[in-house]
Amino acid sequence: MSDGGVTRTLVALHGNFASSRWWVDLLADPPSGWRVLAPDLPGFAGTPHTGGVSIESYADWVQEWLRAQGVTRPALLGHSLGGAVALEVAARDPQALAGLVLAASAPLSGLVTPEEHYPVLELLRTTPALLEASLGALFPSRLPANFADLLTDGANMAATHYSGNARALAGWQVEAARLAGLPTLVLGGELDALITPGLVRAQAAALGTAATVLPGRGHGFPQEDPAAFRALLEGFLDTLPAS
Repeated sequence: MSDGGVTRTLVALHGNFASSRWWVDLLADPPSGWRVLAPDLPGFAGTPHTGGVSIESYADWVQEWLRAQGVTRPALLGHSLGGAVALEVAARDPQALAGLVLAASAPLSGLVTPEEHYPVLELLRTTPALLEASLGALFPSRLPANFADLLTDGANMAATHYSGNARALAGWQVEAARLAGLPTLVLGGELDALITPGLVRAQAAALGTAATVLPGRGHGFPQEDPAAFRALLEGFLDTLPAS
């Protein structure tokens, strides 16, 4: 905590089929010296969405949201799709951030979904059992205590986003050089079949840092093993110089 008791800000961005409720543990018990803010991105959990679906438009929204909140030089945490959004925001102005945490983040080169998978993505809109199985598979060691809430918010995603977010990730990329000098923590899960340990390590190498892969955990490791995630997060936040 800085002089005068001013608390620093960590902004947590959720992934696809998700919401701010994925960060319930951090919101309820923020790291010492930090406050945690977790917006619902456009088209998620009731946040209005208009126009096209793209990582760039999500980043535009986040930057405007930060201005509206009066937040300056936050640390930015992004999970999965939220990692791509965090990377896009960071690449536009690295000096505007204190640090970057990438948790099972989409790769710097984007993430291509095979064409044959798109009909399945659309089926998730109308098949609750399939959505429950798909989200449940993100947590191979245990379901989070608030899994029912996560499932509800996942089902309430905008209709445009089911295929749209996959197309957005396929059409987006960012150059690692644009993030030079920004302190970055790169994390992944050993059992993650979407953002595999190999992708996590390649991302870390491109950013000039080391990756930490949590053993026995999946894509949802921040919620699957919140204690281990918190320890890594707090260790990183403690290294960040005061703003």
